[in-house]
Amino acid sequence: MVCTECNDAPSNGNCGLSRTYNSKDNDYFSEINRANHRLVDDLCRDFCQQARDNVETVAQFIKGNFSRPLDKYEAIINFYVPALWYAKPASSGQGEIKRALFGQREINGIMRSYGTDITVVAHEFCHGLIKSPPKNPLAESFCDIFAVLVRNYHRDNPYYWNNPHNWLWDVGENFQEGTGSLRRLDTLLSLRFTDAGSVYGQIDWNTAKNYHELSLIHSHAFYRLMTIHNTVINGQPLFNGEFALKLFGAVLEDISTLDRFPKSFSESRRVFEEKAQVLLRASPHTNHQLDAISQAFIDVGIE
Repeated sequence: MVCTECNDAPSNGNCGLSRTYNSKDNDYFSEINRANHRLVDDLCRDFCQQARDNVETVAQFIKGNFSRPLDKYEAIINFYVPALWYAKPASSGQGEIKRALFGQREINGIMRSYGTDITVVAHEFCHGLIKSPPKNPLAESFCDIFAVLVRNYHRDNPYYWNNPHNWLWDVGENFQEGTGSLRRLDTLLSLRFTDAGSVYGQIDWNTAKNYHELSLIHSHAFYRLMTIHNTVINGQPLFNGEFALKLFGAVLEDISTLDRFPKSFSESRRVFEEKAQVLLRASPHTNHQLDAISQAFIDVGIE
């Protein structure tokens, strides 16, 4: 079902304006700038509501955890093309707007918007938080990591957040036929690209054919530093969700301008290690934790 009308959500005073629109009009800028917006019909309302709720959740997450939250959020869902676009700024007299467009695809016979998956919403709005060159594997990795943080932060049981060994590492879950995900950071599996393997050894960052595939190498380093190398001491995880969020936020703050965005995975590793040194100064396990971070990058070939 493709809806042709749009869904305008009310302003949320806690996190600025958050809207979702539902349109198959290629001239989407004129579509979203119309003065009057009507609710979509009942057949599509649940999907629009789910996507709007995801936008609100991501907006609140950004506002609560990052020093430079986006002022406004707008998402266009069910855009009638089989692709997605990253968030982009739009001028506004009332402040900066970050806008994300979500395509749709047929999943098991049903047309579904990518906006109904919170990891996809988080990933695309992350592009609005960082300024990076287009089609950049490192930017894609940062946004996949951000999506994983958002998803696990909002799981029902707080125990999951405190123990990364129990995190879910899928981005775009169930957005392939069957039950596959777009990308899995734990196994380096990408169903979108046939040349992406399920283990690191099958992905060569010197010969990989696209930036999404390349991004998995850097993303897997983050997965490993959170879960693999001696990451339990006295029965407790070496790193928890709070540390992951602080570390990622510090790195994001450092790279959020074009002139500071890392030019390589190795440069990103340096930023992660520098920020971790500051955050872990008071930790009784500082050396062990820093070694684990370094080893995680080394494991995937990021020297």
